Amino acid sequence: MNDKNIDELINKALQEEQALPEGLSRRLEQQIDAWAVAEEKKTRSLTRRRSLYWLSGVAAVALLCIGIFRYDAPSHTPDRLADTYTNPKDAAAVAEKALLLMSQNLNKGLSQVNNAGQEIDKVNNILNKHLND
Repeated sequence: MNDKNIDELINKALQEEQALPEGLSRRLEQQIDAWAVAEEKKTRSLTRRRSLYWLSGVAAVALLCIGIFRYDAPSHTPDRLADTYTNPKDAAAVAEKALLLMSQNLNKGLSQVNNAGQEIDKVNNILNKHLND
């Protein structure tokens, strides 16, 4: 086909009145409206999601601040130990008994260490004797 034939066909098509199918404009309007509603729902969903993220971030920061301030807050427990005995003589007797028990256990441990030290010395003497020979 040459350019002249193409131009004639185009002119002919433009001159003829084309009838649109019945209800096409109504269906197009409905489809465009449906797309607009879907787009609006997406926008609302994004807005809600962003709001939820923002709100959860604010809540997390608030909880973190509350936790830090609660942790740093001074406790109301007394710093020194309370006396368990009202009579000083009873307290001294109990303290002496506790120190005596600790001393006895310490002496047991020290005697075991001395025994182990003597055994080590014996082994070292035997080793030195055999190595020097």
